[in-house]
Amino acid sequence: LPLILPGVTLYMTPNDQSNMPCAHLMGWIENPSGGDIPFTHTLKEVIVSHNPPVVTVFNVKEYGRRHLRTLEYTSNMSLCLHEVSGDPYPDRVGGVLAMSGGIPMTTLSPEPSLIITRALNSEMGTQTMIPSRFLAGLIPDCLVEKYVFWQCEDDNIIGYEIRKEKGGDDDIVGADTQSSTRLKIDLNKHAGSDKSGFCNTSADALVRRIAVKDSFEESEDIDPNRPVLTLLNVVMAQPGSLLKEIGMLISRLDNLSQVLVWSESEVLNTQ
Repeated sequence: LPLILPGVTLYMTPNDQSNMPCAHLMGWIENPSGGDIPFTHTLKEVIVSHNPPVVTVFNVKEYGRRHLRTLEYTSNMSLCLHEVSGDPYPDRVGGVLAMSGGIPMTTLSPEPSLIITRALNSEMGTQTMIPSRFLAGLIPDCLVEKYVFWQCEDDNIIGYEIRKEKGGDDDIVGADTQSSTRLKIDLNKHAGSDKSGFCNTSADALVRRIAVKDSFEESEDIDPNRPVLTLLNVVMAQPGSLLKEIGMLISRLDNLSQVLVWSESEVLNTQ
């Protein structure tokens, strides 16, 4: 870590994390000074996995007065859920040589943010669009690229399939009469309440794909002939488990950002 984020002091919670699949650290990096602008800092969030050893670095960005992540660096592109932009380069972490991607020392400057909301009907309430860059590294890229994500008033997220283009002079329209799918992301919030109002509550996500008979976003006509699928998390799977072994094998064929492992069995919790 001193080589990845030199001069950055990282902090972690005091509880024992030796049996956890990863350690969660945070620290501040000083932004470049310029002119009369006072010293500012960028908050870094670092996820350290130990089996296999992987370091992932996020910037924590203020967006609409909420704190969201943008992925900036991974020490192993094969095991990252996001295709980090730029040319990969060899790096060694924990004795494992892999292709890294991104720049861990990037900083952020204050800038305006645009919040897009909609209310399709009174039953669904107000939904807020979540830009795809804030989901990078949290769910596989192949899902981020296929869906547009809206957060509901209960904080759960729904992904709607991106509408397809028709040929000729037709505008971009949805295949409203064709079957489609929805991505349901249910957040299981941890104990304790966030009184700051800045989206600081920790949570685990249960990601399910539901088949629907059409693409009308204001309704949900579930197709009973197709199963509900639950996404399994290869990255956080226990070492030595069948899921972990299968995931490591598949990661030799393609990056985990393009790999989906689904279960037709009902998953009751996120642990």
